Amino acid sequence: MTSKPISTSQLTGIALAYAVGHAMQRPMEILPSEYGSGPRLFVIETHGLRPFRPDRDPGEAWALFCRYGQQARLELHFHYNGASCLQAGIRTGHTADRMVTAGLRAMVTHLHGQAIEIPIQLLDTEQQEGAA
Repeated sequence: MTSKPISTSQLTGIALAYAVGHAMQRPMEILPSEYGSGPRLFVIETHGLRPFRPDRDPGEAWALFCRYGQQARLELHFHYNGASCLQAGIRTGHTADRMVTAGLRAMVTHLHGQAIEIPIQLLDTEQQEGAA
């Protein structure tokens, strides 16, 4: 599997999900596209494969924040009429337009570092051309 180093501040989508699993040292499997949906990411568990997309599932992401958040110095606060605002103690880059993305990037940065190797098949076209 060919991979490329990508800055954690540029991670999005399935590449971010892979980075989270890799940083947590979870065994993962990438399966080919089904119905044109793009590659699919799974974690290998004792009972078989389980889809792994914390970038799309805030419930799964929140469980990770609760487990690793204190280590990664993530501070969860509520501001502005109860809207959730995540303040990351680690710089995660200016391109994070969603709080879940910012938190996951901070977690990967804390657990793994500023750049991580991502399989080429999980990268966007722009990311495939330019790397960290």
